[in-house]
Amino acid sequence: MKRTLIAAVLLTGLLAVQAQEKMSRQETLQIAFYTSLDLKAMLNTPIPTDPDVKRPVAIKDGDYGGLVLPETKLSADTFADASKEAKSVGQIWLRGLAPMNAGEVVPASKLRTVHVNAGGQEADAVCCALGVCKDANGGLELLVYGKDKEPVTRVALKSISGQQDNPIELSAERKDDSGVLTLKFLGKYEAAFSVTAPEQ
Repeated sequence: MKRTLIAAVLLTGLLAVQAQEKMSRQETLQIAFYTSLDLKAMLNTPIPTDPDVKRPVAIKDGDYGGLVLPETKLSADTFADASKEAKSVGQIWLRGLAPMNAGEVVPASKLRTVHVNAGGQEADAVCCALGVCKDANGGLELLVYGKDKEPVTRVALKSISGQQDNPIELSAERKDDSGVLTLKFLGKYEAAFSVTAPEQ
C-alpha cells in the first residue's frame, strides 16, 4: 500500500517551479526504483548513461515534478577531463514539464518519453540524458538530450564552491509561464535551463 501511495506521488508530479518541496530520501529512492523497472527504456539514451538509482534527488509541487539521477561514476574528473565529445553526467526525469530552447518549448517529437508503471498507477515522464563537453572557447557546457544525438538544449556550466550532500542537487524557480531548473554538480559546477508545460 505504501509503495502505491509513493508511486502516486511520482505520477501526479515530481518537480516544483514555485514553493518547491524536496522529497524525502525514502520517497525519492522509491521513485528511482520505479523509473528503473524498465531498464531498456531507461538506458535507451542518445549518449551512454549509467544512472545511479541509489543517489537520486527529487522535487515536486502539484502536477509538476523532477528527478535527477547522477552518473554512477560521476566525479570531478568527469568535468576536468571534458572534451568536445559529450560525457554523461546523469539523467533528469520531468513530469508535466519539458525543456525549452531559445525561449521555445522543445517539441514532443524531439523528446524521449518513458511510460512508468508503478503498482497499477501509470504515467509518462520525459527522460533526458545529461552530458558535459567543452565549447569552442574551452568552457564547459551542460547538454540536455531528447531522442537524438544532437542535444535539445545546451547551457554554460559555471564554477561554484560549496558542499552538497548529493552528487547532483536540483532546485527550481518560477518565471512567469515557465520555470528555471538549476543543477549543481559535486559542489563545483552549476547550470540552469528553462522548462515549461509540454507541447500538447
